[in-house]
Amino acid sequence: MPIVSLVFSLKASAQSQAGKGERPLDKKTIGILGASGTVGKEAVQTILAFTNHHVVLGGRNPAKLGELFKGMEERIECLQVDVFNEEQLHRFCSPCDIVINCAGPSKQIVDTVASVCIEHAVHYVDVSGDEHLYRQLLKRQNEITEKGLLFIISAGVYPGLSEIFPAYIAENDFEEVDFLELFFAGQGDFSLNAAYDIVCSIEEDTGLGMTYCKQGKAQKIDGSFHRNYELPLPAGKRDTYPILTQEFSQMAKQKNISSAYFYNSFQNNSVLNQFVMIKALQQYTTEEQKKASAQLLVEQFNTKKQGVEDFTMFHLNATGNRSGKKMRLVSTLLYSGDWNRLSGIIAGTVARLIAKDKSANSGCFFVAEGVSATSLIDALREQTIDLTHSLIEIK
Repeated sequence: MPIVSLVFSLKASAQSQAGKGERPLDKKTIGILGASGTVGKEAVQTILAFTNHHVVLGGRNPAKLGELFKGMEERIECLQVDVFNEEQLHRFCSPCDIVINCAGPSKQIVDTVASVCIEHAVHYVDVSGDEHLYRQLLKRQNEITEKGLLFIISAGVYPGLSEIFPAYIAENDFEEVDFLELFFAGQGDFSLNAAYDIVCSIEEDTGLGMTYCKQGKAQKIDGSFHRNYELPLPAGKRDTYPILTQEFSQMAKQKNISSAYFYNSFQNNSVLNQFVMIKALQQYTTEEQKKASAQLLVEQFNTKKQGVEDFTMFHLNATGNRSGKKMRLVSTLLYSGDWNRLSGIIAGTVARLIAKDKSANSGCFFVAEGVSATSLIDALREQTIDLTHSLIEIK
């Protein structure tokens, strides 16, 4: 039988008396919420495989969690946690050094978990989150900083790796970047929670369509914005559409990229048309409509291309200056699996870096601002992703 334990424990009491800053530096307690989902399971596996840290898992069914990670009882404790149950959430967060939130929908959770982490002086990693959660937490920036905490928002694939990857290129391949365009492509499943968050983002107009970042500011694209683009395999020919998120815009401004474009891509127009219909018909005004629209998106995304295995890809073109020379770079980052699994790996790796870095900044950040892009990409390359690079001089 799996060991299912409730941690009121002497450990929590001792930590409370000693203070968070006096815990042993080599071994920490990392809490993971939503650990039974695809994202959460990969976050757990990442922590178990690459660290010696103790792991506390939170979910509505602790017995199920125990079965999922059977054989790891020496390193794992499983707690019953409903993120909307204040008592359970406090009990879960209080003994942790870092909490990774993989639970959803993030549009319903908002800052519920993050606020408890602030109260208990616990570092926080949110796989989802977005500009709304970011703005909410910025109101408590002073409190987060004064407690020496690091809060990382949008620590998944998109947003997340969509900013980390170009930041890595800017840090390692150029002194100045004149032009950068990044394409996202993938094949994988969508959970209902993720689809629900997308429907809410459609309602809130999160992200700016037909827009790019020029000299740190949003700029509408002149002329035709649609591109049919040939990406490397397994993506192939895709319909691409530009969109500018706050995360991408802030990254481009921070890295002094003169012109930065981000393109989402689709296998065909059917997915985009579904987004357009949800927006045009306002199929999000009631909770029932949001759930129904989320289900439609799940069904649309889960219709996969025959003969193609799940994958996640970012393809990047850039020009800029390096050592006094004008250079052109083409780079592709590829993960042989769907974006949900990769999001969990990213979140787990971010937590690893926070636990390891004694000199980390404190405050609330999007992932590309809060952790080293180079350290994160290097860690991902050791684990799971392939990165191809071609850098040539422009004559």
